[in-house]
Amino acid sequence: MAAETLTGSVYAELWISFAALIRSYVAAHDLSKSVSQHALVDEGCEGCLTLRGEGKILALEYDSATGSGTWNLYEDDPGAERVLERGEFRIREDSQVGLSDRRGKLDLEVAAEAFTAKVFDQE
Repeated sequence: MAAETLTGSVYAELWISFAALIRSYVAAHDLSKSVSQHALVDEGCEGCLTLRGEGKILALEYDSATGSGTWNLYEDDPGAERVLERGEFRIREDSQVGLSDRRGKLDLEVAAEAFTAKVFDQE
């Protein structure tokens, strides 16, 4: 039981780092934009993170007990939102991230940049 708690604690800390990296990449992207075009990112608390920018919404849900999560990319038009893409991801204890739409594993920083790029059309 102690090993499970330790693993859950590692996954929770990795999520905090991952959410902070995403917020940092969004802030860096926004430096070159006008005030009306800034992206919005919530706090990433309790395994949920939502990023809004440039006509899209990226919603991430993460389970710190398993290190696994899901993501959905929505079009942010007036009226009903519609799903553009969806997938899964897993953050491993070594901070490597597997994304269902990519081969191999990515470093935590690269995965955060990849998620940010989904909103800013920079893949």
